[in-house]
Amino acid sequence: MNYLIIDGGLSGTGIRDKYEGGYLSPESLGLNNSLVHQINIWLLKYENEHYNGFNNVNIIDELDKEGNEIARKIKDELIDVKVEYFSAARMTGKII
Repeated sequence: MNYLIIDGGLSGTGIRDKYEGGYLSPESLGLNNSLVHQINIWLLKYENEHYNGFNNVNIIDELDKEGNEIARKIKDELIDVKVEYFSAARMTGKII
């Protein structure tokens, strides 16, 4: 069983291995191209908001909503995984 954490951390891929550490390539997990593209766009938006100091609560809400959606899609697409979402802006996590 794989334990994954979905996060928008800087210089990351959006997907971390919870116990082994380090980021995983979405492509190496076999995720579909549409989902990989969604992750990459979300990471860019998250990075932009990071550099803006996470000052806009509405943008953070939208980023976390999209991150949770991505986490659910990953959980649905992959077999034998546990998935968590971690909000880098709020420093909070939740099991999906």
